[in-house]
Amino acid sequence: MIDADRGRAHAASLTGLQLLIHVALVLSGAAAPAFAQTFPDRPLRIVVAFSTGTAADIVARQIALKLTDSLGKQVVVENRDGAAGTIGAGLVARATPDGHTMLIASPSIIVSPLLIKDLSYDVARDFSPVALMAMFPTVLVVGTQTKASTVKELLDLAKAQPGKLNYANAGRGTASHLSAELMRSMTGVNIVEVAYRATSQALNDTISGEVAMYFPNLASALPSIRSGRLRALAVTSAQRSQAAPDIPALAETLPGYEAASWYGIVVPTRTPATVIARLHAEIAKALLEPDVKQRFLNLGGDIVSGGPDDLAKAMRGGTEKWGRLVKEIDSQRK
Repeated sequence: MIDADRGRAHAASLTGLQLLIHVALVLSGAAAPAFAQTFPDRPLRIVVAFSTGTAADIVARQIALKLTDSLGKQVVVENRDGAAGTIGAGLVARATPDGHTMLIASPSIIVSPLLIKDLSYDVARDFSPVALMAMFPTVLVVGTQTKASTVKELLDLAKAQPGKLNYANAGRGTASHLSAELMRSMTGVNIVEVAYRATSQALNDTISGEVAMYFPNLASALPSIRSGRLRALAVTSAQRSQAAPDIPALAETLPGYEAASWYGIVVPTRTPATVIARLHAEIAKALLEPDVKQRFLNLGGDIVSGGPDDLAKAMRGGTEKWGRLVKEIDSQRK
């Protein structure tokens, strides 16, 4: 009888313990979704590491508008341009990892560290991918003073005057720099790099003839192209842009050439997975909006709408491709 009572008491104690464990597990499992539901609890910001009017800036502002509506908190765009995007990237790398600070990422985030030593951050260590959003080509433009109406004519001109033609870029490691260097690498032309701090100044100097050529994003160059102040020779995507189908792809002259920029969102590492998932879901929903699709298309961009793994893959692929080009550039400078 005593043994039976002890058995029932032991069973009761086990049942109570199991119940406590079950409750704890339920609560801990619910904590993550609950945390995600309380996010955000204050205004958010999307840092753009380049100046206003660039493709990165335009993408950020479109997404910020949609996120402001869906998240119920103001999402502001903060431009922190300079040093080939490393100033803005460093700011986000040091931000509190809670999802309230995001960075528009492009190939420059992985290329700039290859060109600029002793940065305060490490891309693989300090950032977590959230979403891949769109692909935007750069466009090879020349001023109306330049005596070239096609890519072939420009290359012939450069070959006839080695070291005489120059090209503008908005900073080493940016899309404008990589696009030009890839063309140089594939053709062997001797063109001279002229670095600018801002896209607007590079565009103005190309229009005035201070520099012979430039590879700005199609988004920032389209107004000057349409007004006739710049002559567009080719886009850098593998195929022609739906937004400007009359502009040839550079690959039509140089088979295998491709230097379109992707745009995505990253956050500081250690940002909770639930917050990343929430941000990705809201961004993916925004990219389905017809007005966003049309806005991107009008600017020469194609929406791709990928998740963290897709952005991570794009970053790894870019590291390999542009890493080879950077090594080539460095070897030629020595």
